[in-house]
Amino acid sequence: MATIAQYKEVAKVAVLMPAFCEERTVGDVVSKALNYLPDVIVVDDASTDETAARAEAAGATVIRRKENGGKGAALTEGFKYILAQGFDAVIALDADGFHDPAEISNFFEAYYRTHLPVLIGNRMADVKRIPLVRRWTIRTMSFWIYRLLGVYVPDPPCGFRFYRCDVLPFILEEKSSLPSEFETLLNIASRRIRVGSVRITKPPKHHKSLIAPFRDLIRFARVLRKYHKKVRKPQKKIRLVEEEL
Repeated sequence: MATIAQYKEVAKVAVLMPAFCEERTVGDVVSKALNYLPDVIVVDDASTDETAARAEAAGATVIRRKENGGKGAALTEGFKYILAQGFDAVIALDADGFHDPAEISNFFEAYYRTHLPVLIGNRMADVKRIPLVRRWTIRTMSFWIYRLLGVYVPDPPCGFRFYRCDVLPFILEEKSSLPSEFETLLNIASRRIRVGSVRITKPPKHHKSLIAPFRDLIRFARVLRKYHKKVRKPQKKIRLVEEEL
């Protein structure tokens, strides 16, 4: 079991946004996030448009990657920067406007109430806004994480997350090209680091292709297969604190 402090003050917190060709939305997301935290870091994953320029114009610190490596690589670079800068915690947030920066305060309220070092957004509180196929996919992921690792997470693929910085070394010690949300969650869960859930809303206008849920499920299955090999003994079931926000 990973040795993680039960409670730590988080005075210095950054927002981290991986971004690839999000020139239409990144400036607005940065501006809104700056209303809640003074440090917003955008990792531009070798975008071919004005993503980096618009993020900087909005007030973000921009890390420019020379080659596109995917969301996982962008988050990894961002996490390393945040650790080097001495932050206490980080909130990961998508740059495409899919999440509402106004809900950053929900994560702080949950942390100071529960002291859990990892908090993951939960869109499943209002299932009417979730397309049926996506809803089925999320529930399947949640079931298998609980079945194999004994940790219940209502919305495993959600990218709106809070990490206390003392858990980041456990996330960074393994590299993978698989989707970062899945890989990160399994790294945490397999080490029995406590995880919490924070209710967030899903914007009604965002509708993804049906291809995405099936693709995510296939990739998720690959991650589970990899981590299932590490589980040698049955583990006691641990149900996370479901935050009512």
